[in-house]
Amino acid sequence: MCYHMECMSGIIIKTGLANSGKGWFIMKKLYKILAIIGAAGTCAFATLGGVYAFNYYTKQEEAKAAAAELKRREGIVESYSEVSYGNKMFDGIDLSGMTIEEISGTLKSGSKVYKDRKVKLTVDGKKYTCSMKKLGEDIFYKTSDGSKFQLGEEEEIAGIIVNMDKDRTMQEQYGIINGENSPSEYSVKIKCKYNKKKLEKLIGKLSENHVKPVTNARINKDGSITKQEEGRALKLDKIKKGLKKYLQSESKKNYKAEYATTSVKPEWKKEDLKRINTVISEFSTSFVSSSSRGHNIQVGASRINGTFLLPGERISFDQAIHDSSDGQGFMAAGSYLNGEVVQTEGGGICQVSTTAYNALLLAGIIPVRRLPHSMTVHYVPIGLDAAISEGVKDLIVENTYDVPIIIKAFTQGNTLTFQIVSYKGVLGDYSYKPRSVPLSSLKAEAYLDIYKNGKLKESKFLHTDTYREEN
Repeated sequence: MCYHMECMSGIIIKTGLANSGKGWFIMKKLYKILAIIGAAGTCAFATLGGVYAFNYYTKQEEAKAAAAELKRREGIVESYSEVSYGNKMFDGIDLSGMTIEEISGTLKSGSKVYKDRKVKLTVDGKKYTCSMKKLGEDIFYKTSDGSKFQLGEEEEIAGIIVNMDKDRTMQEQYGIINGENSPSEYSVKIKCKYNKKKLEKLIGKLSENHVKPVTNARINKDGSITKQEEGRALKLDKIKKGLKKYLQSESKKNYKAEYATTSVKPEWKKEDLKRINTVISEFSTSFVSSSSRGHNIQVGASRINGTFLLPGERISFDQAIHDSSDGQGFMAAGSYLNGEVVQTEGGGICQVSTTAYNALLLAGIIPVRRLPHSMTVHYVPIGLDAAISEGVKDLIVENTYDVPIIIKAFTQGNTLTFQIVSYKGVLGDYSYKPRSVPLSSLKAEAYLDIYKNGKLKESKFLHTDTYREEN
Protein backbone atom coordinates (compact mmCIF):
# COMPACT_ATOMS: atom_id res chain seq x y z
CA MET A 1 0.00 0.00 0.00
CA CYS A 2 1.33 3.30 -0.98
CA TYR A 3 0.90 6.45 1.21
CA HIS A 4 1.24 10.12 0.03
CA MET A 5 1.05 12.95 2.48
CA GLU A 6 0.47 16.72 1.69
CA CYS A 7 0.41 19.55 4.09
CA MET A 8 -1.95 22.45 3.51
CA SER A 9 -3.06 25.09 5.95
CA GLY A 10 -1.77 23.05 8.88
CA ILE A 11 -3.88 19.92 7.97
CA ILE A 12 -2.20 16.60 7.16
CA ILE A 13 -4.00 14.68 4.50
CA LYS A 14 -3.30 11.08 4.05
CA THR A 15 -3.87 9.70 0.60
CA GLY A 16 -3.66 6.21 -0.61
CA LEU A 17 -7.15 5.16 -0.06
CA ALA A 18 -8.26 6.79 -3.28
CA ASN A 19 -10.53 4.05 -4.16
CA SER A 20 -12.11 4.00 -0.76
CA GLY A 21 -15.57 5.66 -0.47
CA LYS A 22 -14.80 6.88 2.94
CA GLY A 23 -11.67 8.51 1.70
CA TRP A 24 -13.50 10.29 -1.04
CA PHE A 25 -15.93 11.72 1.39
CA ILE A 26 -13.14 13.02 3.57
CA MET A 27 -11.40 14.53 0.57
CA LYS A 28 -14.51 16.29 -0.54
CA LYS A 29 -15.09 17.74 2.87
CA LEU A 30 -11.53 18.91 3.08
CA TYR A 31 -11.81 20.66 -0.27
CA LYS A 32 -14.83 22.56 0.93
CA ILE A 33 -12.99 23.60 4.02
CA LEU A 34 -9.99 24.71 1.98
CA ALA A 35 -12.23 26.63 -0.39
CA ILE A 36 -13.82 28.46 2.52
CA ILE A 37 -10.43 29.21 4.03
CA GLY A 38 -9.10 30.45 0.68
CA ALA A 39 -12.08 32.70 0.13
CA ALA A 40 -11.73 34.13 3.62
CA GLY A 41 -8.02 34.76 3.09
CA THR A 42 -8.69 36.45 -0.19
CA CYS A 43 -11.28 38.71 1.40
CA ALA A 44 -8.93 39.54 4.26
CA PHE A 45 -6.14 40.35 1.88
CA ALA A 46 -8.43 42.43 -0.20
CA THR A 47 -9.64 44.25 2.89
CA LEU A 48 -6.12 44.97 4.09
CA GLY A 49 -5.14 46.21 0.68
CA GLY A 50 -8.13 48.53 0.57
CA VAL A 51 -7.28 50.01 3.95
CA TYR A 52 -3.73 50.60 2.88
CA ALA A 53 -4.84 52.17 -0.36
CA PHE A 54 -7.31 54.42 1.49
CA ASN A 55 -4.70 55.53 3.99
CA TYR A 56 -2.21 56.17 1.24
CA TYR A 57 -4.72 58.23 -0.69
CA THR A 58 -5.69 60.19 2.42
CA LYS A 59 -2.07 61.02 3.25
CA GLN A 60 -1.48 62.14 -0.31
CA GLU A 61 -4.44 64.46 -0.12
CA GLU A 62 -3.33 65.79 3.24
CA ALA A 63 0.15 66.39 1.88
CA LYS A 64 -1.30 68.23 -1.07
CA ALA A 65 -3.51 70.30 1.23
CA ALA A 66 -0.56 71.06 3.52
CA ALA A 67 1.55 72.09 0.55
CA ALA A 68 -1.26 74.26 -0.72
CA GLU A 69 -1.69 75.84 2.73
CA LEU A 70 2.06 76.45 2.97
CA LYS A 71 2.05 78.03 -0.43
CA ARG A 72 -0.93 80.16 0.55
CA ARG A 73 0.82 81.35 3.71
CA GLU A 74 3.99 82.04 1.81
CA GLY A 75 1.98 84.13 -0.60
CA ILE A 76 0.42 86.10 2.21
CA VAL A 77 3.80 86.70 3.86
CA GLU A 78 5.25 87.65 0.47
CA SER A 79 2.46 90.20 0.04
CA TYR A 80 3.81 91.93 3.18
CA SER A 81 7.43 91.98 1.97
CA GLU A 82 7.26 95.65 1.02
CA VAL A 83 4.95 96.94 3.74
CA SER A 84 5.33 97.29 7.49
CA TYR A 85 3.85 95.09 10.17
CA GLY A 86 1.85 96.43 13.10
CA ASN A 87 2.98 98.33 16.22
CA LYS A 88 4.70 101.05 14.13
CA MET A 89 3.75 104.64 15.03
CA PHE A 90 4.74 108.19 14.13
CA ASP A 91 3.41 111.15 16.08
CA GLY A 92 0.11 109.33 16.73
CA ILE A 93 -0.14 108.00 13.15
CA ASP A 94 -0.32 104.22 12.60
CA LEU A 95 2.31 103.21 10.02
CA SER A 96 1.11 99.60 9.78
CA GLY A 97 0.74 98.25 6.22
CA MET A 98 2.60 101.18 4.65
CA THR A 99 5.36 101.00 2.04
CA ILE A 100 8.71 102.78 2.34
CA GLU A 101 7.43 105.51 0.06
CA GLU A 102 4.23 105.97 2.08
CA ILE A 103 6.06 106.04 5.43
CA SER A 104 8.65 108.47 4.07
CA GLY A 105 5.90 110.76 2.81
CA THR A 106 4.10 110.59 6.15
CA LEU A 107 7.29 111.55 8.00
CA LYS A 108 8.00 114.46 5.65
CA SER A 109 4.45 115.72 5.90
CA GLY A 110 4.55 115.48 9.70
CA SER A 111 7.88 117.27 10.06
CA LYS A 112 6.86 120.05 7.67
CA VAL A 113 4.34 121.24 10.23
CA TYR A 114 7.20 121.92 12.63
CA LYS A 115 9.39 123.51 9.96
CA ASP A 116 6.56 125.87 9.05
CA ARG A 117 6.02 127.10 12.61
CA LYS A 118 6.60 130.78 13.30
CA VAL A 119 7.33 132.91 16.34
CA LYS A 120 5.23 136.06 16.43
CA LEU A 121 6.09 138.65 19.07
CA THR A 122 4.67 142.10 19.69
CA VAL A 123 6.57 144.58 21.86
CA ASP A 124 5.02 147.99 22.44
CA GLY A 125 2.99 147.51 19.25
CA LYS A 126 6.01 146.58 17.11
CA LYS A 127 5.65 143.16 15.50
CA TYR A 128 8.39 140.58 15.03
CA THR A 129 7.92 137.38 13.00
CA CYS A 130 10.64 134.72 12.91
CA SER A 131 10.66 131.39 11.08
CA MET A 132 12.20 128.26 12.52
CA LYS A 133 14.95 128.54 9.91
CA LYS A 134 15.79 132.08 11.02
CA LEU A 135 15.89 130.94 14.63
CA GLY A 136 18.15 128.05 13.62
CA GLU A 137 15.98 125.44 15.30
CA ASP A 138 17.17 121.84 14.95
CA ILE A 139 14.18 119.62 14.08
CA PHE A 140 14.95 115.90 14.02
CA TYR A 141 13.45 112.42 14.45
CA LYS A 142 13.96 110.38 17.61
CA THR A 143 13.08 106.68 17.50
CA SER A 144 12.05 104.38 20.34
CA ASP A 145 15.41 102.61 20.25
CA GLY A 146 17.19 105.90 20.94
CA SER A 147 18.39 106.57 17.39
CA LYS A 148 18.44 110.09 15.99
CA PHE A 149 17.75 110.99 12.36
CA GLN A 150 17.90 114.36 10.64
CA LEU A 151 15.31 115.76 8.26
CA GLY A 152 16.02 114.28 4.85
CA GLU A 153 16.68 110.80 6.24
CA GLU A 154 13.03 109.73 6.08
CA GLU A 155 13.65 106.86 3.61
CA GLU A 156 16.25 105.39 5.93
CA ILE A 157 13.76 105.39 8.80
CA ALA A 158 11.05 103.95 6.54
CA GLY A 159 13.39 101.16 5.42
CA ILE A 160 14.04 100.17 9.02
CA ILE A 161 10.30 100.06 9.75
CA VAL A 162 9.36 98.02 6.64
CA ASN A 163 12.18 95.50 7.16
CA MET A 164 11.53 95.05 10.85
CA ASP A 165 10.60 91.42 11.73
CA LYS A 166 11.28 90.31 8.15
CA ASP A 167 14.23 88.27 9.40
CA ARG A 168 11.86 86.00 11.34
CA THR A 169 10.66 82.64 9.92
CA MET A 170 7.81 82.52 7.45
CA GLN A 171 5.53 80.86 10.00
CA GLU A 172 6.37 83.50 12.62
CA GLN A 173 5.65 86.28 10.14
CA TYR A 174 2.36 84.60 9.20
CA GLY A 175 1.54 84.50 12.89
CA ILE A 176 2.20 88.27 13.06
CA ILE A 177 -0.15 88.84 10.13
CA ASN A 178 -3.03 86.77 11.55
CA GLY A 179 -2.54 88.10 15.05
CA GLU A 180 -1.07 85.03 16.71
CA ASN A 181 2.35 86.67 17.21
CA SER A 182 3.14 90.23 18.26
CA PRO A 183 5.25 92.37 15.91
CA SER A 184 8.15 94.42 17.31
CA GLU A 185 7.15 97.84 18.59
CA TYR A 186 8.77 100.89 16.97
CA SER A 187 7.84 104.54 17.20
CA VAL A 188 9.15 107.76 15.71
CA LYS A 189 8.76 111.18 17.28
CA ILE A 190 9.65 114.70 16.24
CA LYS A 191 12.09 116.45 18.54
CA CYS A 192 13.08 120.10 18.53
CA LYS A 193 16.20 121.78 19.89
CA TYR A 194 16.63 125.53 20.03
CA ASN A 195 19.71 127.33 18.75
CA LYS A 196 21.19 129.22 21.71
CA LYS A 197 23.18 131.65 19.57
CA LYS A 198 20.23 132.57 17.32
CA LEU A 199 17.89 132.95 20.29
CA GLU A 200 20.36 135.27 22.02
CA LYS A 201 20.54 137.29 18.80
CA LEU A 202 16.77 137.79 18.81
CA ILE A 203 16.78 138.74 22.49
CA GLY A 204 19.61 141.17 21.77
CA LYS A 205 17.58 142.78 19.00
CA LEU A 206 14.61 143.23 21.31
CA SER A 207 16.88 144.75 23.92
CA GLU A 208 18.45 147.12 21.41
CA ASN A 209 15.07 148.27 20.10
CA HIS A 210 13.13 148.56 23.33
CA VAL A 211 15.39 148.66 26.39
CA LYS A 212 16.78 152.00 27.46
CA PRO A 213 19.12 152.12 30.44
CA VAL A 214 18.11 154.55 33.12
CA THR A 215 20.50 157.49 33.43
CA ASN A 216 21.13 158.81 36.89
CA ALA A 217 22.28 162.37 37.30
CA ARG A 218 26.08 162.55 37.49
CA ILE A 219 28.66 165.15 38.38
CA ASN A 220 31.33 165.43 35.71
CA LYS A 221 34.97 166.14 36.48
CA ASP A 222 34.53 169.74 35.39
CA GLY A 223 31.75 170.16 37.97
CA SER A 224 28.85 170.16 35.51
CA ILE A 225 25.88 167.86 36.14
CA THR A 226 24.45 165.44 33.61
CA LYS A 227 20.70 165.40 33.98
CA GLN A 228 18.90 162.18 34.79
CA GLU A 229 16.86 160.33 32.15
CA GLU A 230 14.07 157.83 32.56
CA GLY A 231 14.76 154.32 31.26
CA ARG A 232 12.61 151.58 29.73
CA ALA A 233 12.73 147.97 30.90
CA LEU A 234 11.59 144.80 29.15
CA LYS A 235 11.31 141.39 30.77
CA LEU A 236 13.85 139.78 28.46
CA ASP A 237 14.38 136.78 30.75
CA LYS A 238 10.66 136.02 30.64
CA ILE A 239 10.60 136.31 26.83
CA LYS A 240 13.66 134.10 26.53
CA LYS A 241 12.23 131.49 28.88
CA GLY A 242 8.95 131.32 26.94
CA LEU A 243 10.69 131.03 23.58
CA LYS A 244 13.11 128.41 24.84
CA LYS A 245 10.24 126.28 26.13
CA TYR A 246 8.33 126.60 22.86
CA LEU A 247 11.31 125.88 20.61
CA GLN A 248 11.97 122.65 22.51
CA SER A 249 8.33 121.59 22.54
CA GLU A 250 6.35 119.46 20.10
CA SER A 251 3.67 122.10 19.66
CA LYS A 252 2.46 122.42 16.07
CA LYS A 253 0.98 125.88 16.57
CA ASN A 254 2.66 129.22 16.02
CA TYR A 255 4.02 131.03 19.06
CA LYS A 256 2.27 134.30 19.81
CA ALA A 257 2.98 136.68 22.68
CA GLU A 258 2.67 140.37 23.45
CA TYR A 259 4.90 142.36 25.77
CA ALA A 260 5.21 145.94 26.91
CA THR A 261 8.11 147.88 28.34
CA THR A 262 7.91 149.57 31.72
CA SER A 263 9.30 152.85 32.95
CA VAL A 264 12.44 152.89 35.10
CA LYS A 265 12.81 156.01 37.22
CA PRO A 266 16.28 157.41 37.98
CA GLU A 267 17.45 156.82 41.53
CA TRP A 268 19.61 159.92 41.61
CA LYS A 269 18.39 163.25 40.32
CA LYS A 270 20.09 166.58 39.78
CA GLU A 271 18.72 168.02 43.01
CA ASP A 272 20.13 165.05 44.95
CA LEU A 273 23.65 165.79 43.78
CA LYS A 274 23.51 169.38 44.92
CA ARG A 275 23.65 168.02 48.45
CA ILE A 276 27.20 166.71 47.88
CA ASN A 277 28.87 169.71 49.45
CA THR A 278 30.73 168.52 52.53
CA VAL A 279 34.33 167.35 52.88
CA ILE A 280 34.06 164.28 55.11
CA SER A 281 37.81 163.49 55.10
CA GLU A 282 41.09 164.98 53.90
CA PHE A 283 44.71 163.85 53.75
CA SER A 284 47.87 165.50 52.41
CA THR A 285 51.47 164.54 51.65
CA SER A 286 54.49 166.60 50.60
CA PHE A 287 56.53 166.41 47.38
CA VAL A 288 58.86 168.54 45.29
CA SER A 289 56.66 170.09 42.63
CA SER A 290 59.52 171.33 40.44
CA SER A 291 60.94 167.83 39.79
CA SER A 292 60.04 165.27 37.14
CA ARG A 293 58.56 163.20 39.97
CA GLY A 294 56.47 166.21 40.99
CA HIS A 295 55.24 166.51 37.41
CA ASN A 296 54.08 162.89 37.45
CA ILE A 297 52.27 163.39 40.76
CA GLN A 298 50.41 166.40 39.39
CA VAL A 299 49.38 164.51 36.24
CA GLY A 300 48.24 161.48 38.25
CA ALA A 301 46.24 163.62 40.68
CA SER A 302 44.52 165.48 37.84
CA ARG A 303 43.31 162.17 36.37
CA ILE A 304 41.66 161.18 39.67
CA ASN A 305 40.30 164.60 40.61
CA GLY A 306 36.52 164.86 40.37
CA THR A 307 35.86 161.12 40.33
CA PHE A 308 32.15 160.69 41.04
CA LEU A 309 30.93 157.41 42.50
CA LEU A 310 27.33 156.40 43.10
CA PRO A 311 26.74 153.77 45.81
CA GLY A 312 28.38 150.51 44.78
CA GLU A 313 30.42 151.99 41.94
CA ARG A 314 34.19 151.42 41.76
CA ILE A 315 37.32 153.05 40.46
CA SER A 316 40.64 151.43 39.53
CA PHE A 317 43.49 153.84 40.26
CA ASP A 318 45.78 151.87 37.95
CA GLN A 319 43.42 152.30 34.99
CA ALA A 320 42.50 155.90 35.77
CA ILE A 321 46.05 157.17 36.34
CA HIS A 322 47.41 155.38 33.25
CA ASP A 323 44.64 156.73 31.03
CA SER A 324 46.49 159.14 28.75
CA SER A 325 43.44 160.33 26.81
CA ASP A 326 43.99 163.82 28.29
CA GLY A 327 47.16 164.16 26.24
CA GLN A 328 49.47 164.54 29.19
CA GLY A 329 52.58 162.42 29.49
CA PHE A 330 54.71 161.11 32.32
CA MET A 331 58.39 161.83 32.80
CA ALA A 332 61.16 159.49 33.95
CA ALA A 333 61.58 159.57 37.72
CA GLY A 334 62.67 157.35 40.56
CA SER A 335 60.67 154.18 41.33
CA TYR A 336 61.29 150.86 43.06
CA LEU A 337 62.39 147.77 41.13
CA ASN A 338 63.93 144.62 42.63
CA GLY A 339 65.16 146.42 45.74
CA GLU A 340 66.64 149.32 43.79
CA VAL A 341 65.60 152.83 42.84
CA VAL A 342 65.46 153.07 39.04
CA GLN A 343 64.30 155.71 36.58
CA THR A 344 60.96 154.85 34.93
CA GLU A 345 58.23 156.85 33.23
CA GLY A 346 55.62 157.71 35.83
CA GLY A 347 57.90 157.35 38.83
CA GLY A 348 56.17 158.93 41.83
CA ILE A 349 52.55 158.20 40.95
CA CYS A 350 52.36 155.78 43.88
CA GLN A 351 52.28 158.84 46.11
CA VAL A 352 48.97 159.70 44.49
CA SER A 353 47.42 156.31 45.35
CA THR A 354 48.98 156.35 48.84
CA THR A 355 47.59 159.79 49.67
CA ALA A 356 44.18 158.73 48.38
CA TYR A 357 44.35 155.53 50.48
CA ASN A 358 44.75 157.46 53.70
CA ALA A 359 41.99 159.93 52.80
CA LEU A 360 39.63 157.02 52.09
CA LEU A 361 40.45 155.33 55.40
CA LEU A 362 39.71 158.61 57.21
CA ALA A 363 36.25 158.48 55.57
CA GLY A 364 35.74 154.91 56.78
CA ILE A 365 36.08 153.46 53.25
CA ILE A 366 38.34 150.38 53.08
CA PRO A 367 39.46 149.74 49.48
CA VAL A 368 38.53 146.49 47.75
CA ARG A 369 42.17 145.97 46.72
CA ARG A 370 45.38 147.50 48.07
CA LEU A 371 49.01 146.37 47.83
CA PRO A 372 52.17 147.79 49.52
CA HIS A 373 55.40 148.98 47.93
CA SER A 374 58.35 146.61 47.82
CA MET A 375 60.27 149.07 50.04
CA THR A 376 59.14 151.63 52.59
CA VAL A 377 58.25 155.18 51.59
CA HIS A 378 59.03 158.38 53.44
CA TYR A 379 55.76 160.31 53.07
CA VAL A 380 53.46 158.09 55.22
CA PRO A 381 53.99 155.83 58.24
CA ILE A 382 55.12 152.27 57.46
CA GLY A 383 52.23 150.00 56.46
CA LEU A 384 49.93 152.84 55.32
CA ASP A 385 51.14 153.07 51.72
CA ALA A 386 49.35 151.87 48.56
CA ALA A 387 51.36 151.09 45.44
CA ILE A 388 50.22 150.97 41.81
CA SER A 389 52.10 149.42 38.92
CA GLU A 390 50.51 149.19 35.51
CA GLY A 391 48.83 145.80 35.16
CA VAL A 392 50.47 144.49 38.36
CA LYS A 393 49.47 146.49 41.44
CA ASP A 394 46.25 148.43 41.87
CA LEU A 395 44.17 150.40 44.36
CA ILE A 396 40.51 149.58 43.73
CA VAL A 397 37.93 151.63 45.61
CA GLU A 398 34.18 151.06 45.98
CA ASN A 399 31.73 153.59 47.37
CA THR A 400 30.37 151.72 50.38
CA TYR A 401 28.00 154.55 51.37
CA ASP A 402 24.35 154.67 50.37
CA VAL A 403 24.89 158.18 48.98
CA PRO A 404 27.24 159.44 46.22
CA ILE A 405 30.79 160.63 46.89
CA ILE A 406 33.32 162.70 44.97
CA ILE A 407 37.07 162.05 45.18
CA LYS A 408 38.93 165.29 44.81
CA ALA A 409 42.70 165.50 44.28
CA PHE A 410 44.78 168.62 43.81
CA THR A 411 48.22 170.05 44.41
CA GLN A 412 49.11 173.35 45.96
CA GLY A 413 52.76 174.23 45.98
CA ASN A 414 54.57 171.15 47.28
CA THR A 415 51.46 169.63 48.85
CA LEU A 416 49.25 166.88 47.40
CA THR A 417 45.78 166.73 48.93
CA PHE A 418 42.93 164.27 48.60
CA GLN A 419 39.40 165.00 49.81
CA ILE A 420 36.33 162.77 50.04
CA VAL A 421 33.20 164.85 49.54
CA SER A 422 29.62 163.74 50.26
CA TYR A 423 26.44 164.66 52.10
CA LYS A 424 26.69 166.65 55.30
CA GLY A 425 26.38 164.40 58.33
CA VAL A 426 26.96 161.19 56.32
CA LEU A 427 29.45 159.99 58.94
CA GLY A 428 26.95 160.48 61.73
CA ASP A 429 28.53 160.03 65.14
CA TYR A 430 31.46 158.08 63.70
CA SER A 431 35.01 159.08 62.89
CA TYR A 432 37.92 157.01 61.59
CA LYS A 433 41.68 157.04 61.98
CA PRO A 434 44.22 154.73 60.31
CA ARG A 435 47.01 153.53 62.61
CA SER A 436 50.40 151.95 61.92
CA VAL A 437 51.94 149.46 64.36
CA PRO A 438 55.61 148.93 63.41
CA LEU A 439 56.87 145.42 64.20
CA SER A 440 60.37 146.23 62.94
CA SER A 441 62.00 148.67 60.58
CA LEU A 442 60.72 146.54 57.66
CA LYS A 443 57.45 145.13 58.99
CA ALA A 444 54.22 146.64 60.29
CA GLU A 445 50.56 146.01 60.95
CA ALA A 446 47.84 148.49 60.02
CA TYR A 447 44.52 149.10 61.77
CA LEU A 448 41.55 151.36 61.29
CA ASP A 449 40.38 152.75 64.61
CA ILE A 450 36.65 153.43 64.63
CA TYR A 451 35.29 156.04 67.05
CA LYS A 452 31.73 156.85 68.04
CA ASN A 453 31.10 160.14 69.75
CA GLY A 454 34.84 160.43 70.26
CA LYS A 455 35.21 157.06 72.00
CA LEU A 456 37.10 154.13 70.48
CA LYS A 457 34.52 151.53 69.47
CA GLU A 458 36.65 149.11 67.39
CA SER A 459 40.16 148.64 66.02
CA LYS A 460 39.71 146.93 62.67
CA PHE A 461 42.76 144.99 61.45
CA LEU A 462 43.68 145.90 57.88
CA HIS A 463 46.87 144.04 56.92
CA THR A 464 50.45 143.10 57.76
CA ASP A 465 53.20 144.23 55.37
CA THR A 466 56.81 143.16 55.10
CA TYR A 467 59.26 145.29 53.11
CA ARG A 468 62.72 144.63 51.77
CA GLU A 469 65.89 146.63 52.31
CA GLU A 470 67.24 148.85 49.59
CA ASN A 471 70.27 147.36 47.82
